[in-house]
Amino acid sequence: MPGGEEGVSGEGLFRAFLRLYPKTFRETYGAGMLDAFRAQRGEPRYRGPRGGIRFWVEIGSDLAVNLARQWSRRAWADVGEGEARVGRDAKRKWGREAMVDGLKQDLGYAFRTLRRSPGFATVAVLTLALGIGANAAIFGVVNGVLLRPLPYGDPGSVATVWSSWVGFPKTWVSQAEYQNYVLENRTFEDLALWYETNAAFTDPENPERVRAAGVTDNLLQVLEVQPAAGRWFSVEETIATDTLPSEVVVIAYETWQRRFGGDPGIVGNSVQVNGRARTLIGVLPPGFRLPTGFEAQNPTELYFPYWVDRQARVNFPQRGGSHGFHVVGRLRDGLTAEDGQRDLDNIVGRLTAEGLYPESQQFAALVYSAADDVLGQVRPALIVLLAAVGFVLLIACANVANLLLTRSRRRQQELAVRTALGAARKRLVRQLLTESVVLATVGGALGLVVAYAGTEALMALDPGNLPRLELVSLDGTVLLFASLLTLMTAFLFGTLPALRTARGDLRVNLTERSAGGTGRGHRQGWQGILVSAEMALAVVLVMGAGLMVRTFIELTSLDPGFRGDQVLTMGISLPQTTYPDAEATNAFFSEVMRRVGELPGVEIASATRILPLASQIGDWGLRIEGYERAEGESTPGDWQITAPGYVEAMGIELVRGRTFTELDDADAPLVAMVNEAFVRRYLAGRDPIGQRFQMGGGGDMPPVTIVGVVGDLRHNGMTAEIKQKFYIPLQQWHLASGGTRRAMTLVVKTAGDPGALVRPVQEQVRAMDPTLPLSNVRTVAHILQDSVAQPRFTTVLLGLFSAVAVLLAVVGIWGVIAYGVSQRTQEIGIRMALGAERGQVVGMMLRRGMAMAGLGVVIGVVAALALTRFLSSLLYGVQAINPTTFLLVALGFAGVAAAATWLPARRAARVDPMQALRYE
Repeated sequence: MPGGEEGVSGEGLFRAFLRLYPKTFRETYGAGMLDAFRAQRGEPRYRGPRGGIRFWVEIGSDLAVNLARQWSRRAWADVGEGEARVGRDAKRKWGREAMVDGLKQDLGYAFRTLRRSPGFATVAVLTLALGIGANAAIFGVVNGVLLRPLPYGDPGSVATVWSSWVGFPKTWVSQAEYQNYVLENRTFEDLALWYETNAAFTDPENPERVRAAGVTDNLLQVLEVQPAAGRWFSVEETIATDTLPSEVVVIAYETWQRRFGGDPGIVGNSVQVNGRARTLIGVLPPGFRLPTGFEAQNPTELYFPYWVDRQARVNFPQRGGSHGFHVVGRLRDGLTAEDGQRDLDNIVGRLTAEGLYPESQQFAALVYSAADDVLGQVRPALIVLLAAVGFVLLIACANVANLLLTRSRRRQQELAVRTALGAARKRLVRQLLTESVVLATVGGALGLVVAYAGTEALMALDPGNLPRLELVSLDGTVLLFASLLTLMTAFLFGTLPALRTARGDLRVNLTERSAGGTGRGHRQGWQGILVSAEMALAVVLVMGAGLMVRTFIELTSLDPGFRGDQVLTMGISLPQTTYPDAEATNAFFSEVMRRVGELPGVEIASATRILPLASQIGDWGLRIEGYERAEGESTPGDWQITAPGYVEAMGIELVRGRTFTELDDADAPLVAMVNEAFVRRYLAGRDPIGQRFQMGGGGDMPPVTIVGVVGDLRHNGMTAEIKQKFYIPLQQWHLASGGTRRAMTLVVKTAGDPGALVRPVQEQVRAMDPTLPLSNVRTVAHILQDSVAQPRFTTVLLGLFSAVAVLLAVVGIWGVIAYGVSQRTQEIGIRMALGAERGQVVGMMLRRGMAMAGLGVVIGVVAALALTRFLSSLLYGVQAINPTTFLLVALGFAGVAAAATWLPARRAARVDPMQALRYE
């Protein structure tokens, strides 16, 4: 951090906080507190947006506690000034015992007063509990997901590296690129590399398929992590994997607990992995995840060593080579991800200038801080939700303040009498604030119950791939937040009513009657302001919810290109030791599909490489006959492997030609299907049926003939670009690509409930090979639901908070108008006795209610115009400033306000003039 007063982030705000302290305290301790603030703000753990939030939560709690203590001491010291009968000597002798006695008196009186008004107390407590509980629940999510540091030594210095080029805004890194970055960068202390795969514990008694990774030996050093048990891979063990299968593995802590009961004796012993005995040498610490593992439903559980020579210069291949790796690095002290980005930009610029990347490819390296990479997509949604519940709390406070203002009139004479007997106005204000604190404390306690239930409900909403959801809990940080929130709430809704109540004129308060009084007009004016503020906040919330609802409707109306009706899926991965070649793997999958297809209730049994909307698909370079490539142009296609029946089982549209059949085996001519995007780009103006292409750009693989065209389907996400795709039959994959595919997903179209077939399918697989586990057992309908889980989560919560806000705003309008009717009963009676019509009386009350609501709606619309732009990153198919949504919300609020005003206005019109003239 730069030095000087202006160099420390937020120092101006801290100085403003200091002005809230008593003057003598500032003069004595202010400079020291400022120095301590500067030193603490410059600590590494408070860097970045997340660190800043953490810093202000901690510093804010300290300031609030100290501030309350200082003013409490001053308030107790001044008690005797307004009570002349106590005398000056009592003030000097006032000590801790007197303070406690006074506090007991205030609290006792507050409880007695509230017990005499159970209806008021109940409504106020429930309103506050709703606002405080909702805030605590959402803050619990924000704390667990955003504020807790990532499980690395110094998470602020960890950065991830990705690649980008035309059509791929964020994708993997090649090994050659990684080696160049290691040798040439100037900003990273070190860089580690890993690839992701699947593996299986093949113990026949408990087979299990898990997510796995092959990692370089320096990974834990880069992340500054130590194993919880055992050790990490040595350089020698990693080098050995360059020529031989890995003999050692490391597992996740959670896997150690689940599979082995946390037995320390398993470390150093052998376990069956992928059909071979391997030595388990270490266990990673609890909660550890790779930067790519936080959003995954199944985090990485098994680690293999992977050798890369980080000191050797490589012959850099064209376009960087095969991109299938992840890279993470540790930045040098004092450097940021932006520094790393500029550094790698220079390296990539040199490679492009040397012709290794065509300029048309627009290749670039991307560097993100680990926190931004992991949390960047969910941070906007959670901040919006936190702001939304903040609005709900403000509305709740405004409602309780209105209740207190309404109630204060009944207490004017009581307070006037106490003043006449010598009570100072400060003493009265303190008593009224004590009542507010009691209300807020009871509301806060009940709010914790609401927060607990709300947290459970949030988890049940299934927010999709929300990272670190397992860390969400009502821990000490959340409880501290709730406590501070309760204290803040007490002063927020209690200060204005207390000051207004204690400020009234003594003689007026002693003689004031229901028909009039100078305080009433001011009180109603403040109530009107509070109601307008409630309406404005509610309008902003409903505007945001309306935009998210339209986004969700747009997303769910998108055609994914396939149907999810009664389709069961599950993954199978074959170990190479048992299934060494394509003949063995193809025979296994063919037999499994045959057996499953014969089960009762099964209509189609097929298989595919990966399911759409369930994972990233990746592409393969192609050579298309008859297509003239521009200089530097690449011709990739997303690659898919399927078995006969897949298109029919998934409900994918067949546009032209045919799908695969059992005749498309290893002895038949090589065939393929392509999607419509493939035809548009590579075969425009030609009949696609009968056209040929080769996998790989070298032209050394056998050509395949297109026999069918299927509809486009969405694979990498509902809003992701639909790219050209080709399908190869499972039985011919090894011939068309030169590789063997051992991991496939069964796709089972059922006549009834897909869940009923899970066990029968598992039994068929185990009958063929008891060491094979099944993984990711789910329906296609569930996959479709997961694809919109995060926007659904945000939409539901914003809608819920908006409904609460509208309800509180309506109650506020109704309460103010009803109170106005009760206060103007005599006036209304006089008007009607002089000939006023009922319609005129109703109109008079409606105008007052609609004026308050109209002002709130106008302010809310203006605020929404400024604030809804923060929703832009969450929206799809709708603009942040949407005239239709804004108009509908404004009209809706006008209707709601009119309805809320109508009932008390009708009551006013039914006043009997004679009874009104005798009122009170």
